[in-house]
Amino acid sequence: MTRNSFALLKLMSSNIPTGIALIPGFGHLRNGKIKSGLVIFFLYVGLLLIAFFRFNLFISGLKSFLYSLVLLVIRGEEPMRLFRAEIVEHWIASLFLLALLVAIPVWAYSKSVQRWTPTDDHAISQVALAWQEFKMQRIAVFGLLTILIMYGIALLCPLVAPYDPNALQDPRVTKFQPPFSSVRYLVMKKPRVAAVISSAGELGEGFVNDLIRRLKEANATLVQSGLEHLLFITEYHVEADFVVATQGKSALRIPIHDLRGESPADWEGKRFYFLGTDRYGRDIFSRLIYGSRISLALGLIAVLLAVTVGTLVGLLSGYFGGYVDKSLMRFVDILLAFPNLFFILIIIALFQQLPFPRVFLIVAVLGLTSWMGISRLVRGQVLSLKEEEFVLAARALGFKHKRIILRHILPNALTPIIVNATLRIGGIILVEAALSFLNLGVEPPTASWGNIIYGGKDYLSTAWWISTFPGFAIVLTVISFNLVGDGLRDALDPRIRI
Repeated sequence: MTRNSFALLKLMSSNIPTGIALIPGFGHLRNGKIKSGLVIFFLYVGLLLIAFFRFNLFISGLKSFLYSLVLLVIRGEEPMRLFRAEIVEHWIASLFLLALLVAIPVWAYSKSVQRWTPTDDHAISQVALAWQEFKMQRIAVFGLLTILIMYGIALLCPLVAPYDPNALQDPRVTKFQPPFSSVRYLVMKKPRVAAVISSAGELGEGFVNDLIRRLKEANATLVQSGLEHLLFITEYHVEADFVVATQGKSALRIPIHDLRGESPADWEGKRFYFLGTDRYGRDIFSRLIYGSRISLALGLIAVLLAVTVGTLVGLLSGYFGGYVDKSLMRFVDILLAFPNLFFILIIIALFQQLPFPRVFLIVAVLGLTSWMGISRLVRGQVLSLKEEEFVLAARALGFKHKRIILRHILPNALTPIIVNATLRIGGIILVEAALSFLNLGVEPPTASWGNIIYGGKDYLSTAWWISTFPGFAIVLTVISFNLVGDGLRDALDPRIRI
């Protein structure tokens, strides 16, 4: 949009009635915040579209959660009978979408009754001042918005992904389909594969029988892949009471009474693949969305673990000094002497036989091998801060070491810690991708960006899309985190604002 268009839109939005301003985004438009208002409005419209087009899954996820919660309270059954991973991910998606659909209008209402007024920089908190400075950097705001959308999609992936990421059927027809392609299918009356039903049926009979039945129905809706009745074919033609279809070089003769309906309009369809398929016929777009859960969550949790350990070691080393400082820093130097990737490979090789999912081991390994640089950074900050007058005054007043560290030193050292953590998340995601590329990351068929790239490495010349799109996702994520880190550094550094 041109500058004149923005000016006209701002003039029009200033006259928006209060009632219409209750719509998410219109409150910002009414207060003259055009760009943020448009972003909020279109994001909320996107959430409404997700709820509309995936209404059955959305409601089934809420029903399954409520039925399971009531059944758990009434019967006190073992949680593992109810809390299956493929069901819980739908609970999270449905609850998160419901929370957004409710919280955003409430927040929009609070904004609709506020008129923008100039504020004195000295009358607002340091956090609000830093946020104002951060918002002035458009490229950093873009990076933050991109990250928030990615994490939102990761939480909503069962509702956003068009297909089951691990479902494969008739790979002779569906494999290596290029982006924007479609595959023809026939709809059978009876399911070709059995649908997975929740184990809630094992909870027994009695007065909760109806509740168990409803829970089984809701869970069956959630775990169906959508392929149960589909037969993928290359082409077909009708001969009398039969449909003659081809799958690659094979020919199938199917009675019409085995198909759903009596005319081609009833039992024929096409399945669209936005980003193509892999060698097993799995949808790349769906696997990319589901893979964001692993890559983004792993990066965030590993960095939180690294920041916690590194901050603790840096605080103790810098504050107490002496033998504590020498011992801790020499230990850090020893760990830093090992090549990081080599160190990670050794730990994974030693502990990969432990009886728990490898993803937990990867999170722990990446977190516990990434804290050394943070500890040295925090130590340097503490060495400088502990000689400041406010710390010397706290010591003179007889405050304990714990209070001085937590109430006086740590808050003043948070700025470089936050910036460093933000910049470090991108690096963690790259390391996870490298481990998955070496087939040492998340175990298939669970999707992560790294193992999707690994799965397509042998087909770069013939099926380039398998590895290319997750590679772009990693690049976009790392760039976004780096932009946010740079923006936070500039916003939190008071010397830059002078």
